[in-house]
Amino acid sequence: MNIGLNARALTIGLAFLGIISGCAADQRWRSAMQEGNHALRAGDYTHAEESFVAARKEAEILDPQGKRLADTLSQLGEVNRELGRLPRAEALFQEALAIRERVFGPSHADTASSLTDLGELYRMQGLYTQSEALHQRAKEIREKVFGADHSKTAESLNNIAVVYQDQRRFADAEPVLQRALAIFEKQLGPEQSLTAITRDNLAKLYQAQGQHARAMPLYQRALTIHEKAFGPNHPIVARNLENLADTYRAQNQYPQAEVLYQRAVSIFRKSIGNDHVDTAEAMSRLGQLYELQGLYSQAEPLFQQAIAIREKQQGAENPQVAGELKNLAGLYQSQNKLEQSEDLYKQALVIYEQSVGYDGEAYAKTLKSYASLLRRKQRSGEADRLEERAKSVLKRLSLETQNRSSTSADVPVSR
Repeated sequence: MNIGLNARALTIGLAFLGIISGCAADQRWRSAMQEGNHALRAGDYTHAEESFVAARKEAEILDPQGKRLADTLSQLGEVNRELGRLPRAEALFQEALAIRERVFGPSHADTASSLTDLGELYRMQGLYTQSEALHQRAKEIREKVFGADHSKTAESLNNIAVVYQDQRRFADAEPVLQRALAIFEKQLGPEQSLTAITRDNLAKLYQAQGQHARAMPLYQRALTIHEKAFGPNHPIVARNLENLADTYRAQNQYPQAEVLYQRAVSIFRKSIGNDHVDTAEAMSRLGQLYELQGLYSQAEPLFQQAIAIREKQQGAENPQVAGELKNLAGLYQSQNKLEQSEDLYKQALVIYEQSVGYDGEAYAKTLKSYASLLRRKQRSGEADRLEERAKSVLKRLSLETQNRSSTSADVPVSR
C-alpha cells in the first residue's frame, strides 16, 4: 500500500451541539443529547448511540419533523459512521437533511451541516464527485451566512481539500488547506483542535509527496494538541499516531513506527472495540510494517484479523476487504506460497470488478502484483495482459485527475 494515500485524513464535521434551552418538557431530550455528545467526544460510541436513541424517542414526541429531531438524527448518523455502519449513517443523514431543508431552507447553516455529514460519508466510500459537490455547496452557504474568513467556512475548505488529497490532486489541495489553516489560526488559535486537524491534513499532503521532513513536525504537533484536548486514549489520537507511524515507516525507522502502530491498535480496541474497521486498519498497517522487516509470522495473523473484521462489518464484497486480501496475498508471495497467494489475488480482483467504480488505483496495484506472481510461475502471457490492463486504468485515472483539476470549482484561497 502507498503510505501517503493511507495516511488518515481528518475531515471536520463532528458537531458537539450546544443544546438549546427550553421548557421542562424537553428536559429529557436535552439531557440525553448532552450525555450522547459527551460520550461521542470521549470516543465511547456505544454509550453515545444509546443516548441518542433515547433522545430520538423524545424528539419524535416533542418535535416531530423539527429541529430537535434533525439534530438528533445528525448525531446518531455520526455515531453510525464512526462505527462503520455506512448505509445506516447515510439514511440518518439524508433524513436530517430533508428536515433541515424543509424547516430552514436550502441556504441555512444547519442545512450546510447536513451536507457536510453526507459529503464525508461519500468521501469515505470513494464517491468523490458527490462528496466534492456537497462540500462545495456547504462552503458556499457558510460563506454567505458567516463570511469568507469564518471558522465554519474554513471547515468546509478543509473538507474539500481532503477530497482532493484522496484523488492525489495535491496542487489543488495545498492552497485550500493553507487557506483553511490560516483562518483557524487567526480565529481559533494555533492550539485549537480544528487547527490541529487541518495541520494534520497538511502533513498528510506532504507525506504523500515524499516530503517527510515537512510532515513529521506537523504530525507531532497535532498529536500533542489532541492528547491534551481529548486524552491519550481517544480514537482521534490513535489516527494521529497512525499518521506519524507512517512517516517513520517511510523513512525506514521501523522501531519508532512499531511503537506507534501498537499504541494505535490498543487505543482502538479499548475505545471502539476489537471489531471496528479502524481497529482493522491499524492492525493491517502494523502487519505491513512486520512484512517489510520479514517478520512474516507476526504479520500474517494481523492481516487475517483485518480481513475477518472487514468482512463482518463491511461485507465480504467490500473493496476494503479486497485490499486486505491483497495484503495477505503479497505476504504469501514473499514467502513463496504461490498457490495461496494466487487464490487471494483472484478473490480480491473479483471483489473489485463487482464493485461500482472498482477500476481505481487499488485495483491497478492488485493487477500488477498478481502479474508479478504469474511471472514467477512462468505464465508471462497472462501477466502481460494484466499489466496492460493496469496500465490502461492508471492512464485513465491520470487523465481524469487532470480534467478534474482544470474544471474544478473555484475555491477561494485568498480573499
